[in-house]
Amino acid sequence: MECPTTTILLHVADPAVSADFYRRVLTQEPVDASEAFVLFLLSSGQALGLWRRDVIDPPATGVTGGIEIGFKQSHEGVDTCHADWVEQGVTMLMPPTDLPFGRSFVALDPDGHRLRVYALNG
Repeated sequence: MECPTTTILLHVADPAVSADFYRRVLTQEPVDASEAFVLFLLSSGQALGLWRRDVIDPPATGVTGGIEIGFKQSHEGVDTCHADWVEQGVTMLMPPTDLPFGRSFVALDPDGHRLRVYALNG
């Protein structure tokens, strides 16, 4: 398998729990999974890696919540995605809201990473 150009790596407590979460919200299966690492290929050509934080070398010392992963949608898609994620029990920080740049909501994954689903104005 050829590696994608960009991989977003999230440090997680339990890759299996996080993989189950992302399997549901991304509606796809990972392309690789082990006890320490799970990899999803995203439709953008990028990848999302879920890395068990207690095996990362050098050790990770940061906290979660300091960055967001953005998922671009249509304006209608923001509300549809929000309703779907709420039905799945995903924790929400902000409901669909019209902001200066467009429409958006913010959710949390099991480790507290922020997920922003958004549609740009215009």
